[in-house]
Amino acid sequence: MMTSPLRRKTLPPLPAFRCAPSLLAALFFLLPVISPAATIRTLTVRGNAALTSRQILEWTLSRPGSPYAPGALEADCRMVGDAYRAEGYLGARVHAELAADTDDSARVDVILMIDEGRRTVVGQIRIEGARRLTEAGILERFDLTSGSPLNEKMLELDIDVMLSRYEKIGFPFAQCEIASMESRQGAETDSADIVLHVDEGRLMTVDEIRIEGNKETRPSVILRETRLEPGELFNPVKVEAIRQRLNRLNIFSSVAEPTLYVRNDKGGLLLTVAEGNTNTFDGVLGYMPAPVSGGSGYLTGLVSVSMRNLFGTGRKLSLRWQREDQSSQDIGIRYVEPWFLQFPVNLSGGFAQRQQDSTYVRRTFDCGAELMLSEEVSLSLVLNFDRVIPSGDSTAVRAVGSSASTVGLHLAYDSRDDMYSPTGGARYETEFAYGRKRVTTVPAALLGRVEAGGSLQRLSVDADLYIATSLKQVAAFGVHGREVRTGQVQPGEMYRFGGANTLRGYRENEFLGSRIVWTNAEYRFLLARRSYVFGFVDTGYFERPADDVNGTPSAQGFRYGEGIGVRIETGLGIMGVSFALGKGDTFGTAKIHVGLVNEF
Repeated sequence: MMTSPLRRKTLPPLPAFRCAPSLLAALFFLLPVISPAATIRTLTVRGNAALTSRQILEWTLSRPGSPYAPGALEADCRMVGDAYRAEGYLGARVHAELAADTDDSARVDVILMIDEGRRTVVGQIRIEGARRLTEAGILERFDLTSGSPLNEKMLELDIDVMLSRYEKIGFPFAQCEIASMESRQGAETDSADIVLHVDEGRLMTVDEIRIEGNKETRPSVILRETRLEPGELFNPVKVEAIRQRLNRLNIFSSVAEPTLYVRNDKGGLLLTVAEGNTNTFDGVLGYMPAPVSGGSGYLTGLVSVSMRNLFGTGRKLSLRWQREDQSSQDIGIRYVEPWFLQFPVNLSGGFAQRQQDSTYVRRTFDCGAELMLSEEVSLSLVLNFDRVIPSGDSTAVRAVGSSASTVGLHLAYDSRDDMYSPTGGARYETEFAYGRKRVTTVPAALLGRVEAGGSLQRLSVDADLYIATSLKQVAAFGVHGREVRTGQVQPGEMYRFGGANTLRGYRENEFLGSRIVWTNAEYRFLLARRSYVFGFVDTGYFERPADDVNGTPSAQGFRYGEGIGVRIETGLGIMGVSFALGKGDTFGTAKIHVGLVNEF
């Protein structure tokens, strides 16, 4: 079996750069004078014109104040000479001298003497061995052209571009060598004729795909994510996208780069995966003591169970329960059927119910079809059915019952490199829904004051950006917004936010508004792949119109929270704890948000 080799670009041997013999002779005579523990007082450059002294000194290891070492200076001469060679000065010479007025045996002044010579320009470039691509077609994409200064790095980049073109037309084993580089000295300029030899290799098709490492996931689930047909021409862009798609399934702990091989004169791809824990438990529970003497306490918290690979088919099921206080709670369930009828379409459906103290119960049914346009972009059609049912014992607020149905479009973009702890990439989602609502229940005291219904519009935007500022540090930013528009906005139709997942430093769902915006900014110090400590600043804004039905005025407000936190991957799962201060908080009134993500 033959696997894809690395590209090879071989440069012909060129004259080596050496320190001038005068340096060694000078060192021999100065040995009795210069102390073995001497240091370099100054290091200067003379004779340079094409490159600045600052550039040259950046390539040297010797520095003012460093020990005087003839061997290190000789290595510096070679390094500077190689830099000149890469810029096309093939005849450049570099050597080091001691300043004539050096009178201190413990501190010496060193001068790098440079004879740049003439810069070599490109003469002719010829291509040998190319059949699928013409010589003219190759050279027209080269940045290095006849008459331009010879630049080694530019030539290597041009060869890379050529080999990438061969890969895209099905020749991944193509190789290129610089067969010769013949220098010629002219009256005014030096030139070099370059001959490139191309070995195109064989035309590759993907005739088979082998999968290794899957234990629970069905091979068909992995194969459909490749989006390759048997016998399809090898395309590096499609092959490189396979690993990203498999990672996005969030069911594998690791996915190796696909390996191209040849077996029995057929081309194939080897996909190696490692099964991950695809069932997730996220939960935190708390106990609230009785608010008044003689009362009873109650449990609060959040429990979320997610199964992302039911029976190894890639199907997803999630359950959620959240209780904020003694009389308010949320429950929800969602199911996703991937690749419906083997098309890149995901079908989903869900149910959610919120009981808001003794005021109302809101029930929501939704279903959608998501079309995967690319590895990062998807477009969904969403149908939503919403109903608000006033509670029978509602006295504090006279609630209005209503029902609404909307149809919407959801656009999503996701380039994050990890779903749990991204170090790069972005996520953007926006949804616009339009529909009608109808008032179904009106308290007797409100007859004639409540509109019968009307149009309903909803808009949501979520954007997150992750930037790796260093090897172990990540900056994360998020902006989120929600808005509902209708004739009379009832409390049951508004949005709630605040707490661990939106605005830290405040109680869960503390704020209510018909238009809300919140931002999150974190700076993370990575401890491990999915463990980090962080500092954060959150902001939030809400506004809601006046409620003529219940006689409450309009309201708006701005809040902020700040603090520190830690997220640690343990044997029990991923534990997250944050200490947050809201507006006006002291350390005694700060909020502590605790959560556990457990994979089993």
